[in-house]
Amino acid sequence: MPASIVETPSASSTAKQNGADTTRPGENGAAKKPVRAGKPKVPASLTVTLAYTEREWTVAANQGAKALAKPYVIRPTEALRMVALLDVPGVHEAVEHIIAAERAEAEGRAQRLRTELAEIEARLSELTRRG
Repeated sequence: MPASIVETPSASSTAKQNGADTTRPGENGAAKKPVRAGKPKVPASLTVTLAYTEREWTVAANQGAKALAKPYVIRPTEALRMVALLDVPGVHEAVEHIIAAERAEAEGRAQRLRTELAEIEARLSELTRRG
């Protein structure tokens, strides 16, 4: 005897016959949520740091948590030039003051070394003449 297949109507076909809308969001032909135009992504904050520590000027840059430029040493004149571009009252003067203090200290040390060198050369000359 041949097997017979009995079809039972599904809930959706019954609902369609009754005129109900059975489409669900996300299915083919279904109404999708409107896509909102989001705000443009704002780049992470940028921090550029000019620092004077342990007699050295350094500059570094970070964008958010990412290091763009690790601290690297720059010349005092470069530091002064960078600060001059900012035109922030008091900052330029502070950098000039630090550089002037370093210059005075270096000039003093150079003079002491010249004096010490002159003394050593005089002593060497004395030792050379006696021998």
